Amino acid sequence: MALTSSPNPRKPVREQGSTRSMLPLAEIVKRNCIVDKVSRVKEWIKYISEQRGDLGGHAICPYAFSASVHIEERALRRVTLSSLPNADVIVYILEDDISECALMQRVAEINMSQSVYYALDDHMDDATHINGVQSNFNEGNLILIQKRDKLEQAREQLHKTDYYQYWSPTLYRRIINGK
Repeated sequence: MALTSSPNPRKPVREQGSTRSMLPLAEIVKRNCIVDKVSRVKEWIKYISEQRGDLGGHAICPYAFSASVHIEERALRRVTLSSLPNADVIVYILEDDISECALMQRVAEINMSQSVYYALDDHMDDATHINGVQSNFNEGNLILIQKRDKLEQAREQLHKTDYYQYWSPTLYRRIINGK
């Protein structure tokens, strides 16, 4: 049984013997999933912007609330630094089926290829916590890109506070030192 067009383009009509493709329906479903992931990333940004008692009154990411953010879906192999949108942070939502190793390798390649931007990986299977508070986006894989100098200035300011005292040494080495 195949689909034919109907007066309502979002609701296909089934017609026996027709060979029409289900591609328009698949595109609609895919678009809805992407919109949902984008909205979930926006919710996560709000979550990491909230001040928390468990973190001494700090947010997971104290600068997230004031940053301009651009969010888009992109295949891991297509993540590049050419033609970046004008935003403080660019968040690429990646495929769900990539390995942690592949994600970390791509981020390392980006970071070693230049010195203007800094990329961070966030794999959904690698839960990270700061003083018991989950900090990663566990609903998908992300690459976050921002200007290196702005990031380093923010880190300098945070080092003047007790912010990093809530971090485990392992998380600190991985995020701050890239190891």
